[in-house]
Order: sequence, then structure tokens, then C-alpha cells
Amino acid sequence: MESWSISKKLEKDLLKKSSSIEDNSRRILFILRNLGPQRFTNIIKYSELSRSTVNKYLNMHRNQGNVEQRLIRDKNTNKQYQHYVITEKGIEKLGEKPLKLKDEVFIINELKNNVKKLNNLIDFYKEIGVEDRFISHIIRIISKIGDNFFELQQDRDLYLSLLYIFYNSILGQGALASKYWRYDTPTSQKFAGYKLNIDQFCDLFQVRSEAINYLAKFKLIKNEFGFYLVKRGDNDFFFHEEDLLGTTTVRLIKDRLIDEIINLQEGIYEELHDIDLIAEEITNDLENMGLIWDSIKELYELLVLNLLINHAIEIGFLDLERKTLMEGIAQSKKLLLTEEGVKLREKIIKGTLTGVNLNVLTLS
Repeated sequence: MESWSISKKLEKDLLKKSSSIEDNSRRILFILRNLGPQRFTNIIKYSELSRSTVNKYLNMHRNQGNVEQRLIRDKNTNKQYQHYVITEKGIEKLGEKPLKLKDEVFIINELKNNVKKLNNLIDFYKEIGVEDRFISHIIRIISKIGDNFFELQQDRDLYLSLLYIFYNSILGQGALASKYWRYDTPTSQKFAGYKLNIDQFCDLFQVRSEAINYLAKFKLIKNEFGFYLVKRGDNDFFFHEEDLLGTTTVRLIKDRLIDEIINLQEGIYEELHDIDLIAEEITNDLENMGLIWDSIKELYELLVLNLLINHAIEIGFLDLERKTLMEGIAQSKKLLLTEEGVKLREKIIKGTLTGVNLNVLTLS
């Protein structure tokens, strides 16, 4: 295989980011890290660098132990080709410092423009006593959502729905438990240690529960906004794909899938590991990092399972190892425990993923 079989959209996004990396050395590592093992000619094509430049940095990385060459068999032709593969040392090297992108100045300007658009939201939050650091956190996430957010009607219902989401975030309930609202506290002093359910929240802020249910638990829980919802009884727990929990979860999922693809392609083993077990191991890692807590662990594990399958399909696992992935899905017991998991399984068998919202987790 010359490269991983990933979706065109994902490949386009990765190559766009790659072309913005100023450091040629790190650009090559980024390509190997995110597009998988590559032949020399593909690295030239993807990096948009000259043959001599690519050769120079590959030799440097090989000498430093950041990359190595492996023979990988192409299943279509049954021939083996030399590929460059990033090593654990190379992954550490790539992650030593943030990537400097040429378009950083545009990102900063976009952030400034977005903040200007949010003047009414900021004034409203200050009026009801939300702390500056919490406002900053909300704005930081909104800036990553981008134009999709500003297409929504900017009003009190939206602002309070966002507040409900962030107040009930998985990260927030740990970090903010000793700081935020108590139900019987005056509006001007709402910061204490109680978790508010939706009825208490709506009563406290005089907002219709229908508005919160529609905006916070339906409208904003879609791919274009990046919020996720895990339900436990009457309790709602949210996170965003760009917060610490979201980015770490996705990174762990993709890392594990990368390992599975490489091992299957190299014949280290012939079967995909139990996908229920993979989801459990990833969730254990998140708990050990302190990003989730024990009482929500089993539920979050079911969401990780859905996301694991979705990302596997997104990077081309279904095309590359269809039989292997289908067997893993058929054998999964935990996939049937949620409404979304049941729909996901049915859709995959039918050959389509349309109509499944994997940003929410609902027990069957």
C-alpha cells in the first residue's frame, strides 16, 4: 500500500495543514505521522518539497532514529515495497513543540473578528455573574466552531444553552465543582458546588426548558458544532472535540487504529483486536489521565466504541480491511447497548452511515 486509504476530505485537510508547516523536517514527520507509511515518491508529492530536500531530511531522521524503512506488502499486487515509517522517537520529536503554521496570523485575525461578534454574549455573561476565565473558555471553543456558530440566532436562549453545556461539561464538573452555582444562591452569587439539572438551571435563569432541550441537547450536538453529549439518567455531560478531553480521545482512537492497520498490513496478526476491548483500554487511559471519573466511565466507553468505528471508516479501514472490521462489529456486544450503536451497526451492514448522530450517546 502506498498510503493509508483515508477519506478525500481528511487527506485534503491534512495536506493543507502539512503545506503550512514551515519547518521542512517537521513537515515530513507530520506526513508520516498522519498519513501513515509512505514510499519516497509519495513523500515528495505530499510534502511539495524537492527530491534532494526530502532525501536530505529523511537521511537526517533515519540517523536520528526518527524514521525507519520497512518492507510493506501491497495486498493488491502481493509485492513488497520500501516504505518510510515514523518511529516512537519520531512521534516524540514531532510533539516536542507546537507546529508553527504560515497562516497563524490569519487564525489570530479570525479570532479577533469572532470576539468582536461576541460582544453581546460577553456582556450578557458578565451581567449574570459568569467569571472572566469561564467566559474566555467558552469564547475559545466558539472561535474553533467558526462561522457555523454565527449562523445561529444570537440571543439569550442560545447564550444560556451554551452556558448549560459548559457548566455540565465532563471537564467542568471536576474543575468547577467547588466554584459554580448552587441552586439556592442569589443570582449575583451563583458560584458554589452543586450540579444543576435542567429544571433547576431553567428555574434559576428564567429560561424555557424547551429552548435548552432544543439548542443544547439537539441543535448544537451535531458534527458541524463539535459538541458531544453523554446522558446518565437525568444528568447531561458534555464535551467538545477541541477541548482537552475531545482532542485526547480522538488522538488515542487514531493512534490505536494506526497500530491496528500497520500490524494487519505487516502480518503481525491477522485479526482486528476485540473492538469492545479496544474501547475499554482507551477509556482506561482517559481515566488514568484524570479526564473522566469512575461513575461515567462505562457510559463514556460506549461513546468511544461508536467513535472508534466511525474513525475507522473515516480513515478507510472499511475499504482496506472490510472483512476484519465487519467481523469485529458483528462480535461486539457493547455496540448493542446504545441506540446510536444499534443504528451504526445497521447502517454499516447496509453500506451507509447517513442519519446516525454519533455526537450523542443514548442507552438502548
